[in-house]
Amino acid sequence: MAPFPHIISSEARLEEQLLAVTWDSQAHWESEGEYRGVGESRQLQISYPMHISDDSAISSIASEMAQVAKQAMTSEEEYQFKVVLAKVYFYGGKFDQCRGALDSLATTLGSDDVLSPAYTKQLYMSQMVMLGIYAEMQGNLILAQEMYEKAILEFRNSLGSQSVIVVPRNSSPSNQEELVNWPEEALYRRAMVLLALGDMTGGLRELASYIRQMDGVTPATFRSFRRVRANRLYMQIVRDSIKSGKLSALEVRSSVMNSHRRQMALLKVTYSFPRANEAHGEVLYEVDSAAKDWELVLAHSRADSLRLVEVMYESMYLTYNSPRVLRHLADALIMFGDYHEAGLALNTYITLVERQLEAVRKAIGAAIDDGATDYGSVFGPNFESVSDILQAAITGARLNVAYLSNAHECMSFVHFAYDLISDVEQRDPGNVIMPAVPVTIRAQLALWKGAAHGLLAQMSREPDNRADHHTAALQLLQQAVEQSPRSFDTHYQLALELAIGARDILAATTSAKQAVALDSKRVEAWHLLALLSTSRKDYTKAQQICDVGLKQSEWWGVYCAIRQSPTGDGSDHTSSIGGDASVDAETPAGPAGSTESGIAFFELAMTQMAIERQLQGYEASLKAQSHLFALFGCIYGSAIASGDELGDISSAMEASHIGTEMATTLSHLRAGGNAGGVRQLAASQASGRRSLARSLARSVFSKHGRQHSVNLPSEEADGSLALQGSAAREHPSHTRYFSHSGTRPPLPVVAANTDVVDAAEPSVQVSLPASEGAKDGSADGTRKIEKSVSGSSTPKRAEQPKRQRSMPHLRQASGDSMMPSPDIPTEAYFDTLGQLSEQGDGAGLSPSGGSSGGRTNTVANLHSASGVYYTPVPTRLAHQRKLAKRALCAMWLTTAASFVALQRMDEASNAIAEALAAWPESPEALTMRGQLYMAQKQYLPALNELHAAVSLESSNIRASVSLARVEHLLGRRDVALGLLKNITRAHGWSDPEAWYWLGRLERELALEQARLSNGHLREDVGAMPMTKRALEYTTYALDLEMSQPARSFAVLRQKW
Repeated sequence: MAPFPHIISSEARLEEQLLAVTWDSQAHWESEGEYRGVGESRQLQISYPMHISDDSAISSIASEMAQVAKQAMTSEEEYQFKVVLAKVYFYGGKFDQCRGALDSLATTLGSDDVLSPAYTKQLYMSQMVMLGIYAEMQGNLILAQEMYEKAILEFRNSLGSQSVIVVPRNSSPSNQEELVNWPEEALYRRAMVLLALGDMTGGLRELASYIRQMDGVTPATFRSFRRVRANRLYMQIVRDSIKSGKLSALEVRSSVMNSHRRQMALLKVTYSFPRANEAHGEVLYEVDSAAKDWELVLAHSRADSLRLVEVMYESMYLTYNSPRVLRHLADALIMFGDYHEAGLALNTYITLVERQLEAVRKAIGAAIDDGATDYGSVFGPNFESVSDILQAAITGARLNVAYLSNAHECMSFVHFAYDLISDVEQRDPGNVIMPAVPVTIRAQLALWKGAAHGLLAQMSREPDNRADHHTAALQLLQQAVEQSPRSFDTHYQLALELAIGARDILAATTSAKQAVALDSKRVEAWHLLALLSTSRKDYTKAQQICDVGLKQSEWWGVYCAIRQSPTGDGSDHTSSIGGDASVDAETPAGPAGSTESGIAFFELAMTQMAIERQLQGYEASLKAQSHLFALFGCIYGSAIASGDELGDISSAMEASHIGTEMATTLSHLRAGGNAGGVRQLAASQASGRRSLARSLARSVFSKHGRQHSVNLPSEEADGSLALQGSAAREHPSHTRYFSHSGTRPPLPVVAANTDVVDAAEPSVQVSLPASEGAKDGSADGTRKIEKSVSGSSTPKRAEQPKRQRSMPHLRQASGDSMMPSPDIPTEAYFDTLGQLSEQGDGAGLSPSGGSSGGRTNTVANLHSASGVYYTPVPTRLAHQRKLAKRALCAMWLTTAASFVALQRMDEASNAIAEALAAWPESPEALTMRGQLYMAQKQYLPALNELHAAVSLESSNIRASVSLARVEHLLGRRDVALGLLKNITRAHGWSDPEAWYWLGRLERELALEQARLSNGHLREDVGAMPMTKRALEYTTYALDLEMSQPARSFAVLRQKW
């Protein structure tokens, strides 16, 4: 028989024996790709292929090959025989004999093979790999690299440049991995030997080539753990190159994130759900490295942070709620902006860590007695270190103060950390196993606990409670400054507390200057410094501070471009705000920063305009207002464009999944040339998401409409006027920012001399959604609507009106939501309607409340408003949208205040209407509209607006003080006095206007009591307690006014 069939048969039996060998690939490659040693002795760990220690399994094959050697063979058969024999020696661990069998063979691939050219090519690859491995064993890495390189080039050239050279023998993932796949071994070892030789550029390139080649192998489990180690080494080299400056973080950002996604895919293939007490070290290492790499390459965008969160969520399944994964998950969620989910992750983390700490407490004493000196050696790498636990507690404290405004939850994290520190110090006083807690961590704990006390002091309504919290805040923040004098946050938070809680302008200025010196790029410190200068009435200095502070921000270039752009009158000039126009050319327009930094920049620009108003008047500030509106669009544009998106991680991951599926389907359609199908699919996907959003919103609004609806006329029964259903369904839930449709009841037009111009109440025009009956413009539908509108031309007066706090501002929520008034009882904020009528007759009031539509229309229109009161999901996107509403509303109110000061009352009323359209729930806008009504002596509409403002925000000082003034004007002095006492006792303790009006009312009451029957005053009127109190209150109001900033310090402590 010819030798060739014997050779083929022997190798087939060899491969069959090898497939039956069981071996642990993870244990074999456990340290693959690690660098060991330092300096010149630093070596890269490269494992040799697995061989069979017991050669009895292949002894029979060696005997067969010995019989074949006795036969006469052609040159091709001799080549095949020697390579197969070398493989038998190689698998048996006899490497010298293997090398001897290959000595006489050429290292080039022959082209004259006739028996089996493909088989010879495979044998050539195995020959070159065996020669390379033997050279590695001899320490000749250069020769080994040449062998691998030559094998790959010859093999690829013979098959074609686009051919797949790695083909696993096993087609099923459940089969045992083969010991050696020669093409895969050549690709892998070529890269590893280059790295071992110190050629980092070439080695990194070839390692990336190997990883890409292996991405498409089938099954996916083939060499999965080795690929995990190779990808881990690749990311480590890239990481080191970025740190050393050899690679740019921005250039390799996408590559780094893709490598981590590949790593998670490989880990999911390699590992399964862990058993009890089983921890996957590679997964934990990947979690740590992913968190560091995202920070290293500055991947802070929402899309990038979403990818990091996905990595963490996938790791959760492979580690079964590992505390380490939860810690990194919380950080990733904060980066993404889902603060609620981050809080849940941190709470779960603390629960799991407390279980670990129970084991630590039990074992720490015995470990010290046994002479242990290392925390990791006692408890293992899977236990969280004390420093990591404390850092997570600091993260939780900061999350609750800075993002959630939850001071009590912040306290719980801080107290947990303090308890842990105390426990560690008691059980290991000598820091034998656990290192001492760094001073910086103690400073951070004191910082956020002090900030929480400051927040509680600001929210407290009791003077004693407020004083206690303020004292505790100052003590903790001063302690934090002493422990960490180089920390920006400690100095800034101390300055903020001194300004808000103590009105200590001098000390606050000192701390704010130190904060600016530590980090001049933080605009909020410049903002605080500018406000402190306005408290000293040094507006010129404050303007200079604003100029310098604005230039520190990444948004300065954008602002310069806005101010240099042509204005609406055709001229090309810049605003006078900020000094000379030439400063705008100092910084060209460049890429803007983050939205968070833009918000801080915008607030400082608003303060700069308020300062400019003090220096140059209201006309100058009105001219610069257009620049702020343009800046608002640049900063808040993305938040406004998000529509009703929640910004939570679940929605984002679902949208990402839908987007991935859609992209895959679109690629298939494009490949098939179906352009129409592409457009149709894209439209259907977008329509489906919009329909889902509408259906969810419809269910919310329908519920709100049912809860706040009123008894409708009988016409609703026949379906002609379905207010409760259609109005609630069709009204948009988002706020219109710049354009408004429909009819809004205007405020009375006031001339420049503030005299009220008599005007009849305007007729209300209703813009209803098109119903089935009126869709064709039928007259019947119109008549039915007119009938329901005019069904209650004169509202009935209730005998005992209720003091129900409704929201009159909701009628302005949208232009088409002004619904007619049904026949329902009137509700007002007066004891009796008779008293109201008497006061109204004297003050020029009417029971209907003038042009405001009265309480009847207010209560009747509650159900048709678009505002829905619910607790939003605390996410960054939701918070930015809320701040956008506030900012746009604040700009319109600033414009309105300028118009009022210039006696342009009609324009002021329009600006207030725009403010309410931007933010219908704005207590400031309602307050200003109430004040405008007060100036026109229309006290009932003013009372309604101010009550609504106080209902929305009970701590709003302007609303409360204005409400007290209205009560005073209506003759209810006792009510006004009680309101002012409550205000000054609670949130208005530092408001000069509240104290002034309190002193004024006390003086009026004192004069009434001191007036004798003949009309003269008592001689001891100055000695009366009420007179002394009035003088004390007025003096205190004057002192507060002397230190009042241009804007409230509270704008720097934005609450959720």
